[in-house]
Amino acid sequence: MVSLRIGTILLFFIIITTPITAERVFFSDGTLYSSSLSKDEILERFEEYPKTGSVIVFHDTICETCEDAMKYLGDFEKKYPEIDIEYYDLHLNTTNKLMFEDYMKEYKQKNLMAPTAFIGPAGLEGVESIKLLFEPFTLLYNE
Repeated sequence: MVSLRIGTILLFFIIITTPITAERVFFSDGTLYSSSLSKDEILERFEEYPKTGSVIVFHDTICETCEDAMKYLGDFEKKYPEIDIEYYDLHLNTTNKLMFEDYMKEYKQKNLMAPTAFIGPAGLEGVESIKLLFEPFTLLYNE
């Protein structure tokens, strides 16, 4: 009985301390990326997107995956210093959290986690999505 309780407690701590990685690629109309979406359809979304402006990145200073994303983004900025990227730290910052919620609503998404980047008509959630698609999407957006 005691060993079952200890095992349950250990399992609980493993579950709550294991990082949950969320990876999502989505578009401003609320659709999620799927392999059925062609390259031409993605290009069309960028061509038709009416807004211009900065790339927006939400992160959290105490998030390990955010640290990885920020290192990648730092390298990206060295390579493309002309591209405007705005960073918003969510850690203990109510204003930035409310702004993040506004972006989620605008892009018709719920429960996004940091790091998340909003690049024109596209959004990237998670460090792997950012490492894979941030550069091509940002270059498309800034053409």
